[in-house]
Amino acid sequence: MNGDPINGDLAGHEAGNGGAQPHLLTAESTAAIAHINLLQGIINRLANNSASCKTWCITLVAAVLSLAGSAHNPAIVAIALVPVVVFGIIDTTYLAHEKAYRDLYERMAEKMRAGTYSLDDAFDADASTTFLGFCLLFIRAFISWSVLPIYVGLVAAYFVARCTKALVWLTT
Repeated sequence: MNGDPINGDLAGHEAGNGGAQPHLLTAESTAAIAHINLLQGIINRLANNSASCKTWCITLVAAVLSLAGSAHNPAIVAIALVPVVVFGIIDTTYLAHEKAYRDLYERMAEKMRAGTYSLDDAFDADASTTFLGFCLLFIRAFISWSVLPIYVGLVAAYFVARCTKALVWLTT
């Protein structure tokens, strides 16, 4: 064997060195590159899902507004708040998870830069946090520029239209 932990030789890894120090991997190793690519893929999927939430929300709100207009019933417009709230929560959750994975990505990249990235770190894709930690991530995600203006803006537009009787105008 050539001492390459990726090809199955764990010489120098915990069992091979008495458990004193894990086998360190360089940033150029296949495992390190694959790990960073894995984390980047997760982050990209979460970002795409977040964008899809916004797309679906706007589409459903437009469909409900169209239905209310064609039915000449302003009460139907209130149903548009349901996808706004549901997709707002889902979108915020995706963004909070994305931030957790970006933090994990940064920790792994820092370990690689510092030369402390080990075989034990390879393919660690657990970005879980405590309940309180996730709540803080959720709040930060909700007040971000990509969530708050869109979903709160849609809710505010509904209430402004309702208070100014624009809903009646929309459905006549």
